[in-house]
Amino acid sequence: MTTYAFKGGALAFAAAAFVTFGSTDPASAADYILKYGHPGPVGDDSDDHVAGEFLKSFLETRSNGQIEVQIFPGSQLGSFREMVEQVNAGTLELAHTALGGLVGFMPELQVIELPYVIRDDMVAECMIDGPFFEDLRTGFLEKSGNVNLIGIGNTGRFRSFYTKDNLVKSADDLKGVKMRVINSQLPVTMMEFYGGNPTPVAWGELYTSLATGVVEGTKNAVTDIIPNKMHEVLKFATLDEHAYLWGFMAVSQSFLDSLPDDLKALTIAGIRQMADVQLEFNKGAEGRQTKAFIESGGEMYVPTAEEMETFRAVKEPMGKWYTDQFGNEWHDKFTSAAADCENSVDAQLTAWGTK
Repeated sequence: MTTYAFKGGALAFAAAAFVTFGSTDPASAADYILKYGHPGPVGDDSDDHVAGEFLKSFLETRSNGQIEVQIFPGSQLGSFREMVEQVNAGTLELAHTALGGLVGFMPELQVIELPYVIRDDMVAECMIDGPFFEDLRTGFLEKSGNVNLIGIGNTGRFRSFYTKDNLVKSADDLKGVKMRVINSQLPVTMMEFYGGNPTPVAWGELYTSLATGVVEGTKNAVTDIIPNKMHEVLKFATLDEHAYLWGFMAVSQSFLDSLPDDLKALTIAGIRQMADVQLEFNKGAEGRQTKAFIESGGEMYVPTAEEMETFRAVKEPMGKWYTDQFGNEWHDKFTSAAADCENSVDAQLTAWGTK
């Protein structure tokens, strides 16, 4: 049995009424229930939901019905942080989260949003299976006690600046702008460096906050904007791509430990592939959703080299801010991993272009 919940209004989802699909015959009940919570809407253009549907199909068929996956979309189980806390408490088996759901447990993980460190997708994907994220997974499990970050992927491509009223061409244009940020010190400090007015807003509250003027813009990607109808209020995009939108599948370790060995291995394999599905989905979605943004009347702007330098001026000060706050350990691990992957990717690109 899969349970979805929806509500009306601009976001067109969440939890006013429940609609249940599938058999409710007690004889068909699975041995194990995996509840998956995510913040996105329901639909074929929602990366969170497409990933969940993959996991449902994968686990229910390959476990021969021993595992049932129930999907709870639209932040109906709470914010990123609230869902991760439920995973830690053992009341939720799986949650998709961005960085905002993790920093309460491990503030030093803000390192992954240091601006302009991740050059491109190939570098990011090289890092996913490398030592940095394995250290992050084990470190986070130790700090939280029960949250195992099994799946690492992408939750929307790269962060760029989206605004309602005025196009941002250079960093000077960010002065005074009420910009939505995740509830994390690093993006707040970054916006303060630019002279902006950083305003933490939970993801499920962002559309309303934009529509009512609580914020005037957000640091997201078009793959976040279109499925959540935010192009109805956001009209300008500045593609500076200052941070890669890492996404995490946060799994209850106590749930994993409750499974027999074969189902535990199957579940881990499914969740890791689920993260890959979301990452690849977002690549394909970016093109069609960029088209949809422009067709809705939006403007996409790529800064010139000179304009990009005004944005990149934040990179060194933010690196110093981070090490002053949290020391060098995670900073050096992250930046070294990115540099190593740049070298590896460049060598591979050279090899592919050689006769």
